[in-house]
Amino acid sequence: MRRDEDLPSYCPSSSETDTLVPPKPSHRHQSLIYTALISLLIVLTIFASVESLNPCNNPLDPDVRDHIRKEWDIELHYHHEMEEKWKREEEERFRLNMFWTNLKSQTCTAYGTREYTARLVNVPSHYNRRVDACMATPIEIHGVNYTTKWCEDHGPNNVIGHWEVDLQQPDCTSYWYWYKDLGCVSPGSGQQLVQHRLQNLPSGSDWREFCATTPASFHGIHFLGAQFCFKRVFQGVYGQWVLDDVRCN
Repeated sequence: MRRDEDLPSYCPSSSETDTLVPPKPSHRHQSLIYTALISLLIVLTIFASVESLNPCNNPLDPDVRDHIRKEWDIELHYHHEMEEKWKREEEERFRLNMFWTNLKSQTCTAYGTREYTARLVNVPSHYNRRVDACMATPIEIHGVNYTTKWCEDHGPNNVIGHWEVDLQQPDCTSYWYWYKDLGCVSPGSGQQLVQHRLQNLPSGSDWREFCATTPASFHGIHFLGAQFCFKRVFQGVYGQWVLDDVRCN
């Protein structure tokens, strides 16, 4: 009887053992796998975002692109028609020779700014675009052409234009006087209160508008007008400014 120890020993070859254990992927192989996975995720994300779009507004849809193109064509056609309309109206105004007369200076409306008025003449009685003609017809004031700020239509021979001119208006120039430091706004506020009195305020003008538009410069800071305004009976108009001040901390 043959015993086990009498049997010849058998050792498997290295090639046989290699098939039992899967080889480990190389670093380059791992990198390719990761790249493929990331690319797949990107594609899926784009696909999901496109699919989530409403079919009626998906820019990738040829029908939607065609609809957008038609809307552009309609808008361009509209602007072209308006340009032609404005051109015809301008030519008609030139043909009718409308122009301004009776230019008058009015009250000051803001710092260095005065209102002017004039009347548009040569307006036919059948002309139904008088306000458009008023707004489009320029006028020369102190050597500068201006278009109207607003118009009054009282009939063919009584169209009044209004302008606000902010050049060469010295009579409308107010200024600040009597600088006064009122101290801290409140303890610990970190802010200082400064006050000025407004001088050379034109008669009949809006003091609030002048207070808000008269420039001021102090402590190395330039202001286009006062931050706060008030008026005292028999004392005039005052402006106030609040400044940062470490002395008030």
